[in-house]
Amino acid sequence: MHTLRLLGVNLLSAVAAAFAVPGSVSAQSVWIRDVTIVSPQLAAPMPDMHVLLNDGRIREIGAAPSAAAQAADDIIDGAGQFLMPGLIDSHVHLRNVPGLLDSHAKAHPDLDRIGRAQIPRSYLYYGFTSLVDLVGAADYVGEWNDLEIRPDVHWCGGAPVANGYPSAFFPPELRFRILPYSLWDAGQGAEVPEGIDPAAQTPEAVVKRMKADGAICVKTFYEPGFGGRRDWPTPPADLVRRLVEAGHAEGMPVLIHANSQEAQGFALETGADIIVHGMWHWNDNERAEQPPQVAELLDDIASRGIGYQPTMQVIYGERDLFDEPFLDDPEFADAVPAELIAWYRTDEGKWFRDRLAGPRGLPDDPSSVNAAPINRLKQTVAKIADSDARLLFGSDTPSAPIYANSHGLNGLLELRALADAGINPARLFRAATIDNARAFGLDREIGTIEPGKAANLLLLGENPLESVKAYDSIEKVILHGRILDRATLSAR
Repeated sequence: MHTLRLLGVNLLSAVAAAFAVPGSVSAQSVWIRDVTIVSPQLAAPMPDMHVLLNDGRIREIGAAPSAAAQAADDIIDGAGQFLMPGLIDSHVHLRNVPGLLDSHAKAHPDLDRIGRAQIPRSYLYYGFTSLVDLVGAADYVGEWNDLEIRPDVHWCGGAPVANGYPSAFFPPELRFRILPYSLWDAGQGAEVPEGIDPAAQTPEAVVKRMKADGAICVKTFYEPGFGGRRDWPTPPADLVRRLVEAGHAEGMPVLIHANSQEAQGFALETGADIIVHGMWHWNDNERAEQPPQVAELLDDIASRGIGYQPTMQVIYGERDLFDEPFLDDPEFADAVPAELIAWYRTDEGKWFRDRLAGPRGLPDDPSSVNAAPINRLKQTVAKIADSDARLLFGSDTPSAPIYANSHGLNGLLELRALADAGINPARLFRAATIDNARAFGLDREIGTIEPGKAANLLLLGENPLESVKAYDSIEKVILHGRILDRATLSAR
């Protein structure tokens, strides 16, 4: 995530009125008949199966329909279709509409309202029924989960080292208020802000507090800087080791923002559970081919079972800002309201693109943008594809105030990018279902199709074990047993 903007907006009041969804069925029980089940615990798809949903859960699965199934309130003919678990995106940021700063939201409140109302629908439209906000908070996640139609949202508490990334984006006097789980490192040589008790900002204290607030995971950061910045403080190794120990004591995995060879080596050294981001910076960025030291590091990460989120769309999204036809893509129109797309076409709406371009101006060839980091990232993912690394699916949506990382669609683009980089369909399927569920302790509820689990499911026209194209073939989204026709969720 390149920047973090926190805007105190009541998401519930902004969005709730938008969810009278036509074409949805609120039946107490649903029988899905003659469907092929595709679930990661199965050795192979199971054709001609009958599934009974009741009170938001999977109640029965069988080769023949039970009496209860035949008496269901609603029947779905699944012949020729595939039933799979809902997708899980374990790296999102839900506070803001992509591309809108606070000043834009205040100047264009209708755009902000319309954009916010579409965000939950867009995730569902692209099949994401569960999300993990990696720098979340109980207030707005609670408002989100109070909505009638939305993906389930879980969250990590963000624990940056004080004055480092991303707190460096905010005025010093506001940093602990905006990021209350920040870690105080006395070795920085900076004074503790007035009103802040260093004893409340230890790894042990912040983890206990975020756990009590409802977080399911901890996220910290190793980022010395990017662009023209290389002076941000990074956490000392002993501080992060204590954070990992405190997280494990509370049953919470610890994730670390780490997109460089140096940072991912630090993650390995300190015992982090999940590395957030692929490696798009090497110690020697002048090399075109992956250095042996990078390959060895990735092998170590794989051998220790550390979770790995490549988040390729962080780099691709920046490139797409310079590609004017991106805004004309019909898929973009399904994810983003037309009024917001029209604003993105204006000079005001292209502010972040212009900031990235800087004094050099716009490139003659948009495909040249981020060419070197993309090369390094592709080689990283290819190495992961050839190993037994614990791949986890996360899109980092949005990675910055960037419209090319639109909610929902960005997840589909991430799936495609991973497939293009060499991840096979079966592994991609697991990464976005059961492997994500297990990594965040959610596997008792979601991630597979089994009796007793939440009925968060997708009905597709194609088999996701055969091609990533199957995720374009979603026909119905089943959300806690409620059947939603996909078309009703589109921004169109």
